[in-house]
Amino acid sequence: MQSSPNRRFVLHLLAGTASLLPGAALPQENPRDQGIGGTGMKMTDEPKDGALGEGDRGIGGTGVIGTIRRFGSIVVNDLRIAYPPEVAVEIDGEPAKAADLKIGQVVHVVARPERGGLGTSRIDVVSEVVGPVESLAPGRMIVLGQRVSTGDLAGDWKPGTRVAVSGLRRPDGVIMASLIEPRSFGPDRVAGPVRRNAGGGLSIGGLRLKGADVLPPGQRALVTGATEAGAFAVTNAAQVGLPFPPGLRTVSVEAYIGRAGGGLDLGSGLAVSGRAGLRVPRQGSVRGVLTADIAPDGRLTMERLRIDDRIAPDRLQSPDAPRFERERDRLDLQKLPDLPELPRNVPERFGTEPGPRQSPFGGLGDSHGPAIDTRPGAGRIPGADGPGGFGGPRGGFGAVPGGPGGGFGGPGGGPGGFGGPPSGSRR
Repeated sequence: MQSSPNRRFVLHLLAGTASLLPGAALPQENPRDQGIGGTGMKMTDEPKDGALGEGDRGIGGTGVIGTIRRFGSIVVNDLRIAYPPEVAVEIDGEPAKAADLKIGQVVHVVARPERGGLGTSRIDVVSEVVGPVESLAPGRMIVLGQRVSTGDLAGDWKPGTRVAVSGLRRPDGVIMASLIEPRSFGPDRVAGPVRRNAGGGLSIGGLRLKGADVLPPGQRALVTGATEAGAFAVTNAAQVGLPFPPGLRTVSVEAYIGRAGGGLDLGSGLAVSGRAGLRVPRQGSVRGVLTADIAPDGRLTMERLRIDDRIAPDRLQSPDAPRFERERDRLDLQKLPDLPELPRNVPERFGTEPGPRQSPFGGLGDSHGPAIDTRPGAGRIPGADGPGGFGGPRGGFGAVPGGPGGGFGGPGGGPGGFGGPPSGSRR
């Protein structure tokens, strides 16, 4: 009779088997994407703890860069991303709360599959420029050397007023503002592609940089500092890779996209490989959502591009900037402000309605629990056929008259954009 194995034999067998198992896979190291302050950038300073997406490395997450369009969770790039009431929030590197989130803010999020939808534990709000208003003209302003298209955003702006501008850059450098707020705290800062100026120095937009020689031209960067003698004395400079931890395989990026030869030219300065195709015009740029694969070395390769609308550049662009012919813009139901052709006589407005709690960022009410509903692609957003808007602001800048509603290809829904109650705050 064959005897049964005793416990010592079984333990010995298991110990031998364990030595054959593969070791735990380590996340792909990428020295360009060290996390700091929730931005995921490689800084000249030591990184802070708790970087964006910490703990989410390689677990089916998707990096998302885009504008908040709706609440009830947050809707970014047509993805509905749930978050818990205690979600970690930073606004331009400063701690904040979910109640401080607003329609029009540009956010960086790691979205993970969660309960049949998408969820996140951290939201980082990133302004394209924070600084004083230098000059004003109808539909535009210059903030810290950056040309900003205000469209129909309403606000009591004056030269010298310090503001934070949320928005996306076009390839010609113009920031298409989706929200402009007063800002009384934190350092001046600007994010965008670094260029070599006529004097051989470095600039972002029209801002000459001093003390940022480590930044390579052609790369997107974030710099903070102060203006001194006509230049921006940089106190902290960062070369920006993807603002996400290593290990993610996919990213969804909202951007203005033009052509660079047969390839893509993102106004943000992020480099993406892929052919432009017929959907990207030979002149001008388009606003769209680009889905890209992330290689182990951090390089992006376009997999899908959804075009939202077509935008021509500022008529007052600098003489050496690219020249484009004006094409009448097609409004989409997401209602980012455009150049002055947008209707000005519609009462509904982009903006934010303060909630019961105020904060340095302008409170928007109490935290809202998750309501998970994944919306990839270009599908319509529920409630888009009814009248509505985002409510008029009472605590800051950033109110945009909503144009007539419409889908991605032409007129559609009712006035004011998304349906539902006229409020831009999270309910």
